[in-house]
Amino acid sequence: MLSLKRLEHFVVIAQEHSFLKAAQRLHLTPPALTRSIQTLENALGLRLLDRSHDGVQLTDAGVHMLQRAARILGDAKHLQQEAAQLRGVQRGHVNFGVGVFPAAAFLSSVLIRQIKERPQLSVEVDIGSWQRLWGKLERHELDFVVALTLSLPPTDDFEVLALPSQRFAFFVRNGHPLLKLGAKRQMETFRNYRLMAPQLPLKAKERLAVLYGLNSTQELPMGLTCDNIHVLQTVVSSTDDVLLATHEGMQSCLAQGTVKALRHVEYAQAQPMGISVVYPRQRSLSPAVSWFIGLIAQELSGPH
Repeated sequence: MLSLKRLEHFVVIAQEHSFLKAAQRLHLTPPALTRSIQTLENALGLRLLDRSHDGVQLTDAGVHMLQRAARILGDAKHLQQEAAQLRGVQRGHVNFGVGVFPAAAFLSSVLIRQIKERPQLSVEVDIGSWQRLWGKLERHELDFVVALTLSLPPTDDFEVLALPSQRFAFFVRNGHPLLKLGAKRQMETFRNYRLMAPQLPLKAKERLAVLYGLNSTQELPMGLTCDNIHVLQTVVSSTDDVLLATHEGMQSCLAQGTVKALRHVEYAQAQPMGISVVYPRQRSLSPAVSWFIGLIAQELSGPH
């Protein structure tokens, strides 16, 4: 019966042109190596090697079989590597952070798919502001972060993988007085209402200050700052405060009709803002982490 170990012995002898050197390399005694090759030749019914005073020479059959043996050993090695990667995906650990609005857009559906497809994978998730999660990433406390990074771009020490963009808007409860106003009046009256949002980086606050016509971000009428999207959704649905959020993060409330976006008040000209996967440049991603990032990309790309 053929064995990968005997094929390896044959290949090493062919490379060394010596039973003695091959035995040393394989950590075998010369007699044990001789018996292994004899067993292989008997299994194949072919003489593979000839010994002479110049060393070991391949027979014509040996030359042909050497190529085949090398391919078989290469395929076996690749099979072992793929199996190791699969074990890593199946049983690995993923520890990542995700921004408040991206989490609302994809996290639940991604975790449901992960549990169905890779139930033995262990996952830890930290939901919060990008600036806090970036600090944890720099301290190597997270494998990667998914966040809106425009207002606080990562440094060159990090790899950035672009994902589909999200659209910011201001949201109010259904029936809010602002919804009845035209463009000019809505913009003017909007500034009289308190604002809700998660923790915002300085650049985001500066954009809001410009929109409100303020000289300082300290003057912003922040009524509630909270990194829990469900709390923000509940509060905005029951009060007159205005919520800065993304359409993707508010899709469940929009579908239920409990909130609506203000049509005439735009944040940053309502341009789509890119989500990114960010991880340290010098770190190699594990199979489990790479698989999970791919799963997130699939989810944000639409129906699968």
